Amino acid sequence: MLKEFNFDEKMILLATLFLFLPFEIASVGIACILIQAFCRHKLVDAVKNQTGALFFYSFVGLEFIVSILHANWNGFGNVWLFVLIGLYGAYYRKSVTRKCFEKMCDLIIILSVFTAIYGLYQFNQISVANGRTFLEFHIFNSPTRRITATFMNANIYAMIIDFICVICMYRFVRNENILCRIAYFVVALFNFFVLYLTGSRTALLPFAVIFPIFLYCICWKKLFVTSIVLELCVCGLVFFKPTLIPRISDMSTFASRVKIWKTAFLCISMYPFFGWGPQTYKKFYPLVHGHKAPHAHNIYIDSILSYGVVGTLIVLAYTFVLNKEIFTSNTRRENPALFGMMMCFIAIVLIYGLLDCTLNIVATGTLCFIVLNSACMYLKK
Repeated sequence: MLKEFNFDEKMILLATLFLFLPFEIASVGIACILIQAFCRHKLVDAVKNQTGALFFYSFVGLEFIVSILHANWNGFGNVWLFVLIGLYGAYYRKSVTRKCFEKMCDLIIILSVFTAIYGLYQFNQISVANGRTFLEFHIFNSPTRRITATFMNANIYAMIIDFICVICMYRFVRNENILCRIAYFVVALFNFFVLYLTGSRTALLPFAVIFPIFLYCICWKKLFVTSIVLELCVCGLVFFKPTLIPRISDMSTFASRVKIWKTAFLCISMYPFFGWGPQTYKKFYPLVHGHKAPHAHNIYIDSILSYGVVGTLIVLAYTFVLNKEIFTSNTRRENPALFGMMMCFIAIVLIYGLLDCTLNIVATGTLCFIVLNSACMYLKK
């Protein structure tokens, strides 16, 4: 199978494999891929032709300066992650083909099965260690007693599963083989079951919109209407029986987020223009005895807090340019399912971002970044 791909396409598939390994290995692996691309004179040209490169790397440069000025070394390290994701995105844009993209999606789906199995193993270990059995399906509130698979924490893994379920929908539409479609459906259900076991309530919220969004984009009108009706029925069922959602009665997490947001707004009022760079909250909260947390647990607040108004505007400018490319590609109607997948990814980020910040990590950040940059396949000359 690999013989049909050139060297750069094989590197894209290898990088996809790295995303499902612990973030230290993933970071080093992708860095090595970028080094070989640079040595083969592929990377510089890729960056020159990268959509929105001026805005993206201006933002990166600004955050380097701000982090250094405020001695925010955690943030300084985080900026290198932005560089890694941005450079890999440039290399990906130059090298990806339509066939490679489809195989990459299939590889992600296959790898998700192995991580889900490992997640079930973790769940059993946690259950037994705390005097429970696996079949009780008891989900603990403590972050240290929730499944993470190969990722940093349960919420990051939950966002990955959200993305995987959308990729399964995409491949279901694109592959007309009935057995393959059954396989995509089963894998999506399996991942959704593991998502439930992560105990991440926020990760369940995007499912209220991603099915209607995707079906609308591919013009399956009857199923679009049906999905809305079913979504309303599920919402009504949860309203009358809230215990269907794990940890729904635990409001301590939300109360802690309110405390975090108050501390974040205090910092924003003091440093509104540039912030202190990535991970500002982690550096700021000890100074004012705020609630302990690694970030602001809200992507909108955290953006202004960490990057300030100036940095956030540069990010929005890059987002605008990228979205223009996405919508331009969709006017050709060559692959409406890809457009639907990208819209679902955006919806997941925007909804998940209400209560968490899970893109500042190599797996979620890279996966989201490359999917949203995939419209380039239909705009290449």
